[in-house]
Amino acid sequence: MKALKNNAIFQAMFIGSITGLAGVILFVFILQLPTTTEEAAETIPTVQTPEEQQVQEQYFALQHGVFSNFDSAAQFLGTYPTLNKAAVVKVDDQYFVWSRLDTEKVETALTIVPTGFYKKITIASSCPNPAELQLPVTLKDSKLFSAEGTEAIDKQQVPEDWTKLMTEVSKLSTNPNVVRLHMFINYFESLDCLKVTF
Repeated sequence: MKALKNNAIFQAMFIGSITGLAGVILFVFILQLPTTTEEAAETIPTVQTPEEQQVQEQYFALQHGVFSNFDSAAQFLGTYPTLNKAAVVKVDDQYFVWSRLDTEKVETALTIVPTGFYKKITIASSCPNPAELQLPVTLKDSKLFSAEGTEAIDKQQVPEDWTKLMTEVSKLSTNPNVVRLHMFINYFESLDCLKVTF
């Protein structure tokens, strides 16, 4: 009887342990179900918006000075009659005096007084309008910077007001690099989606 009792106790302990372990596993599994559902809900694939389009090109601005405010830059411009076609360009918190915008360095341009140097810049556009988006590329086309060439321009290639602006800017100079500078400044000041980096 004693051996039978010990055997029954052992069997009861074994069955109790197995039942308890199964209960714990079942309980843990039930707890995991809501979490898995929430995670599945959180990982529902969403439609990714495409990265913002950007077009950029490198240029060389002939720089004669940099100032902390517009008045100082304008006063400097007034001191040199040779800079009568130059312009003040604000980039970030600085005011640059540039006299032309070239696609490559031109050594003869460095002989102007006051002396300057070429500053390498990158013009980048992320504008939603296709013609404005392509401005960094459009500005490289020298054929577009003459009053005679305005009639042959593809209207879809350039911003809507390009021809009107070109007519006005062409009165200032016939040099395409000077015209390019002033065309660029007009759009740079009016379009937040047009940026300059150094």
